[in-house]
Amino acid sequence: MICDVCGGKGYIEVEEPCRICGGSGKAKSFDPKITAELSAEQLEMFAKGICGVCKGTGVVKRTEVCKNCNGSGKAGKCRLCGAKVFGNADLCPQCRRKPHAYLLRNSCGLEDVRLNRVYVGKVSSITDIGVFVSLNKRLRGLIHKKNLGNIKVSENDDILVKVSAIRPTGEIDLVPNPMDGYAIVEISKEAPAVKIAELESLAGKMVEIRGKITHIRQTGGPTIFTILDETGSVNAAAFEGGDRAYPEIKVDDVVRAIGIVKKRDAKPQLEVLEMERLLGEEAYEIHRMIQEELERRSEPIFSGFLIESEILKGLKEEMMNVAKELRKAVFESRPIIIRHHWDADGVCGGVALEKALVDLVEKTNADSEAKYYLVKRKVSRAPFYELEDVVKDLDEALEDVEKHGDKIPLVVLVDNGSGSEDVPAIRQFLAFGADVITIDHHYPDEEVDSYLLYHVNPYKVGGDSNYTSGVLCVEIARMVNPEVDGLELLAAVSIVGDRSEGEVEKYIELSGCTREELYDIGLALEFEGFYLRFRSASGIIHEILGFGRKDRQRKLVDMLAGYAKKAIEEQLDTAMAGVKVQTLPNGIALAAFDVENYAKRFTFPPPGKLTGEIHDRLKKEHPKIVTIGYGPDFAVIRSEGVELDIPRFVKELQQEVPNAGVEGGGHLVVGSIKFIPAKRKDVLAKLAAKIGSL
Repeated sequence: MICDVCGGKGYIEVEEPCRICGGSGKAKSFDPKITAELSAEQLEMFAKGICGVCKGTGVVKRTEVCKNCNGSGKAGKCRLCGAKVFGNADLCPQCRRKPHAYLLRNSCGLEDVRLNRVYVGKVSSITDIGVFVSLNKRLRGLIHKKNLGNIKVSENDDILVKVSAIRPTGEIDLVPNPMDGYAIVEISKEAPAVKIAELESLAGKMVEIRGKITHIRQTGGPTIFTILDETGSVNAAAFEGGDRAYPEIKVDDVVRAIGIVKKRDAKPQLEVLEMERLLGEEAYEIHRMIQEELERRSEPIFSGFLIESEILKGLKEEMMNVAKELRKAVFESRPIIIRHHWDADGVCGGVALEKALVDLVEKTNADSEAKYYLVKRKVSRAPFYELEDVVKDLDEALEDVEKHGDKIPLVVLVDNGSGSEDVPAIRQFLAFGADVITIDHHYPDEEVDSYLLYHVNPYKVGGDSNYTSGVLCVEIARMVNPEVDGLELLAAVSIVGDRSEGEVEKYIELSGCTREELYDIGLALEFEGFYLRFRSASGIIHEILGFGRKDRQRKLVDMLAGYAKKAIEEQLDTAMAGVKVQTLPNGIALAAFDVENYAKRFTFPPPGKLTGEIHDRLKKEHPKIVTIGYGPDFAVIRSEGVELDIPRFVKELQQEVPNAGVEGGGHLVVGSIKFIPAKRKDVLAKLAAKIGSL
């Protein structure tokens, strides 16, 4: 509060009659002693008979210390009753006469301790020379044994003490001062309020910041709070000996924190002395300012697509929405789970988003560990978000909510998430408040849209599966963070890996690689991914995709692609003996491959990949062909020159072969079907009949 008498200046101006002219404003002479104080203009005025001191007004102004606030310019409230007080007073005259004791908050130092004041302390240790009492975390004094008298105390007891002396060395002498019916007066240091962006130049200074808690991480030492204001974020370390500091403060609370600015990993960090939750209008205003700035900073950065495409232009608005949601999640410290299919296309799409997001986290988040818990890329073995995956994701997310106060994550499904088979898993995550985004190029089911926040899919704007998930994710990643290099290669690998055709082949030119080189990279990804199983292994995958040493990438790709090609050839030599081809009445060649009896189990290539390789051999002889690789409870379908609609086939088979547990899907002309083993013959017969009726 500001003194209403001096307006916060600490002084007031007083008018009085001019002593030179007696208030007349006219003077024929003046005291020669003041000549040095007069300007040439004033002397000239005296020559004209006008008083140069008051400039003819007859009055002069002088300043004096404001008696209302004793020169402080401040007016505050009594810390006990709320009455107005002036100057540096803590209490009004009435409250000063009542029993009271001061409680020093942790921001207070030795300079805030006053002689003969009574303070609330806590017994920290009992020794032969006396009792040591902590006045706060920074201050400790001693009650000498001779001054204890008959008082009995134990460690951690609260005790009232009076400061009897402050030695030049900084040691504080205390004496017990028991009282009844006393009031507690809390004293906190007045530190300059600054914005988080200013902390870089304030190392070693005590400051106050106000902002919103976005993350809480408990360590073996301090509790690390990430605080966000409209200018940036900072880590605030609060020490409580391994215990959770300020347990009353939760994620999304608006707080006021006072502490010392330190440097950690070349970034500013606040060593917290005090922290308290803010409520009411002040908290609302801070929250509003942060949200407005978040909305502004989260706007995606669009500088054009890598290629000219009407399909991409049609998807631009939805892609921009996704990019904004991802950027906002990073700035709000909201975890992001990227779940992608394990093939070359899915991996390239997932890695594109991962690289853009992790780089953005490293540049904008105060916590150097944030990239490990904010962005998690995970692999889906199935071509859809299955319940086994969502249970793992959900369990881990809820554990992080419990341990660190994390928000429920934003889930991004890549190269899956467009079909009705994804709905059960998506709905389970939605029940806990998650948001789910799909970036996919499989034929979409209308049902899934009602559960998604955004759905980027080329089919929605007249495109098809040639616009791979890798292509879509690369363009979105560029909107999220245009400073990441090397993304063109990911789009090109996904195109060659998924055998896409048309205008998307322009990405191959942009990559600077040949089709053979891109094919080898995709094959190396799938070979390594097969043996990684459910591990994302970003280190290895990034090396294969060229985000490490280029010489090592080439060696790694040549080696892994060589292993993969050898394994494929060995499998094909055996598998081709189990392939039966017949030409249907409509001219379509139907190739059936018995995976169970003519392929090795648990080795590369898996049934889907092997069926694709067989199909690639056969389509050279048959321009219109459908290849089915079947096992005890599944069928993998590949086609060429035939207009299939596998999602429609699945729905029809569910009706035509009851109790068979039929499910599956994929692209229109490439996909897979699952069923129960007892109904395999019926399902495959119906499937063959459908192909024959095309």
